[in-house]
Amino acid sequence: MRKLAIAAVAVILLGGAAWADDAAHPAQNKDAAVGIGMICNTQEQAARYIALRAKGTEEKAAMQKVNAEAKNPKACGLAAIAYIPDSTVGSKTVGAKLLNIVRIYIVAGYNGARWQQVSGMVQYAVMEAKGIEI
Repeated sequence: MRKLAIAAVAVILLGGAAWADDAAHPAQNKDAAVGIGMICNTQEQAARYIALRAKGTEEKAAMQKVNAEAKNPKACGLAAIAYIPDSTVGSKTVGAKLLNIVRIYIVAGYNGARWQQVSGMVQYAVMEAKGIEI
């Protein structure tokens, strides 16, 4: 696990360097993060996934339905990634949780054996909103 964390930090630093010369890149001055979660190719696919979850569809079944509708088996899926968040583009409550659709720039992905650097890949992540519980 420690090796994975060290590799993730190295990938984030390398990915950040790739954008260092591009002043117009919207994620240039933001911190990178590492996580595992649902990502989709489009905002609409992520919204559809959340809508299915809100109706009670299990995670895997919701992902499979979105992929079938998109006619792309990789439209949405679970991924281990290093990413830079851009902006929240949508939200919906599922059960007692608020889920956000966040436009992200993927810096690297973990393929099960090693991290692979990625350049310029935009995806839409489904993330639980962070907040203060009351």
